[in-house]
Amino acid sequence: MSEIYIPLNSLFAEKITMKDLLQAISIVGKSKASGIEIRRELLKEKDLLSVLQNIQPILHKTNLTTVYSAPIPVWNSNGFVNEQALQTIFEESYCISAKWIKLPLGHYMEEQSDLQSLGKILKKHPNVSLLVENDQTLEGGKIQPLAAFFENASKLELPVKMTFDIGNWTFQNEDAYEAFQIFQPYIFYLHLKHVCKEDNHFFTVSLPLEQNAYWRQLDQWIPASIPRALEFSLESSLEEINKYIDIVEANQGRENSHAFH
Repeated sequence: MSEIYIPLNSLFAEKITMKDLLQAISIVGKSKASGIEIRRELLKEKDLLSVLQNIQPILHKTNLTTVYSAPIPVWNSNGFVNEQALQTIFEESYCISAKWIKLPLGHYMEEQSDLQSLGKILKKHPNVSLLVENDQTLEGGKIQPLAAFFENASKLELPVKMTFDIGNWTFQNEDAYEAFQIFQPYIFYLHLKHVCKEDNHFFTVSLPLEQNAYWRQLDQWIPASIPRALEFSLESSLEEINKYIDIVEANQGRENSHAFH
């Protein structure tokens, strides 16, 4: 069965206090989850390093694997690597012994963006892996730029993999199944959510429980060895977290008659 991770934004919708953060780690630590995703955008910038350093021993005690997620794009608006920002994120990730950092693509421009410069940064940080996520933006949520990035990074054997968010494709009117076929070799971490659209407004809801729900097929196509994150509101409730972990684990245990080959 997969390891299941709980992102902080599934428990909180806005910036949080140290008390909230400790409560979240405690709840996730007591749950059936294997890991937690610490979201930089929910932490207060002012004392960020101090907060991260303070929670490190607590995270260590819970035995949770830690992912550090930040809304900082790999490539800036001019198509150059966001060097100083990436260096900062890696340094912050060390404070919580994060295994991976998760970032959006940003403005990758095939003719201009220098993958060698990204490679040099990654070489300095061999113990933390970079996962690039399809986000909700035009530049980082469309199949084409992401496919070009991963294909070219793969040719150079850069140590970068993908966070595949099954719901975010909806924001850019992309087909998740088509995306899955393209990105399958690169997927290292799976974000499970369900996105609805109403009057041009998108919103994330809990995973539908119907047996023919779309998320179930995608989830079954992706190997159980790949960690999953439950990225939808879990009401800061131990019961709710465990309920959805059980649902996802049961889904992987089902006989899969629609396996993708």
